[in-house]
Amino acid sequence: MTRTRTFLVAGTILALGLVTACGGDGDPEATDATGRAKPTASPSAGKRSGPAYEGAELPGLSAEPVWSLRGGGPKSCAYDPAKAAATEVVNFDARTCVLGDAVVLTEDVSEQSRAEQTESRFRARLYDPATGEIRRTVDVTVPAEWNGARERTPDRFIQISEWKDGSPALLVVSGDVVEGDGLKKSSITTTYTMYAPSGEKLGRYTFSGEDASDLAAEAGHLQVKEADKSDTYAPIDGGTPVEVRDRGLDQEPLGAGFGYRVASTWSVIDGSGSRLVVSDRLTGKELWDLGDVDRPAALAGVQDSGDLDARLLPLTDDKGILAWDQPGDHAHDEILTVVDLRSGRLIAEGPEQDLDELSRGSGNIVLAADGGTVVTRFGGGAVAWDTETGAELWRQTEDEHTIEPWGLTAGGVLYASVDSMGLTALELRTKKVLDSDLAPDLPPGLTADAEPLQFTTDGYAVLAGPDLFVFAPEPKR
Repeated sequence: MTRTRTFLVAGTILALGLVTACGGDGDPEATDATGRAKPTASPSAGKRSGPAYEGAELPGLSAEPVWSLRGGGPKSCAYDPAKAAATEVVNFDARTCVLGDAVVLTEDVSEQSRAEQTESRFRARLYDPATGEIRRTVDVTVPAEWNGARERTPDRFIQISEWKDGSPALLVVSGDVVEGDGLKKSSITTTYTMYAPSGEKLGRYTFSGEDASDLAAEAGHLQVKEADKSDTYAPIDGGTPVEVRDRGLDQEPLGAGFGYRVASTWSVIDGSGSRLVVSDRLTGKELWDLGDVDRPAALAGVQDSGDLDARLLPLTDDKGILAWDQPGDHAHDEILTVVDLRSGRLIAEGPEQDLDELSRGSGNIVLAADGGTVVTRFGGGAVAWDTETGAELWRQTEDEHTIEPWGLTAGGVLYASVDSMGLTALELRTKKVLDSDLAPDLPPGLTADAEPLQFTTDGYAVLAGPDLFVFAPEPKR
């Protein structure tokens, strides 16, 4: 199982005391006539009131940050339950400060009292990465009497999620209490709201009762019923609930929305072993199996189709990496190919790479913004290759420090954790080291909760150490 690229900050809370509240959810001053949030300038935008950047210049990015915030600790980055579930790392604290083309920060603004339980108050802010302006502020209030199943922490009430089309969205949960009347007992309600990175409200759904206080969200829906092989999901913007098939065992999300299910099924046609089968999770329809895919050239001579096996890994919303096992002397090196997720059509035949069992919980796939180049790392060293032609650009050798890829700039710079070299910038096309030890205040090397650099979908870089800095992308040289 690959570990998706996410921004996981170790030992860095981003204090929000510098930023004033700018209209909570429901405040008429917080939105314009279209329902979108009005951008509101933060103190750090344009006035340089945030901390000055004293670190090394970051190749491929602006020499100075476009804005910054003072901080210290991980709790202000939003929790991402899907990314936490897509790794086998124990106690993986999947937090990110990036939501599509926005920077997202959260905070607990509750008034703590040791004498009695008080209401809980949490706040989320969506920032424009180019200016530091606040696109939207959302305030959550949970009464002391609300007895839902969610733990009263920001990461349980404000989470990274996605909308129906697979685009990123912020899930905000709030609770309320309905007082009893006569013989009728008091009850609780739980409201689930989703926001786009722009600050636009996408949908809202309110449930009554304790059973609906801790629903999981997926693809703009809420899981309202579990069954043996499929679950029922209610659209968060209203509408008819749908039945969705479970994913295959240990299979991380594939495709946009509910996406695809991958499983190995015994071939009833010729009884010759198992075969990889891909189906639509929403309709349950089988779309293709391994026998429908054009084989890599190296496997053309395999006579028995039952001897073929492969893993399907995510690449984009409509493409996947199909890694083919090889028999014999090359058994440890799988052949990477790019396929269309819906049809299984072979798009490109790529290089060989070792995907041993240990790589399932620590693999990396980092894709360039234009989708043309990918850097993959699984059990061994990293390999860079072209997703359209399959041509290999470079691969690591045994005498090199291990590259753990994090992200790519629009200008063709690969940022990675390199053992003993810390945060390192490399030229994507050649793997030439441009600079290293770029974040000396952070732990050298990659840990389960220490990825200090992430890129928004429009190329801005967020660097979080003791303070948070946002850098603009430089054009490709």
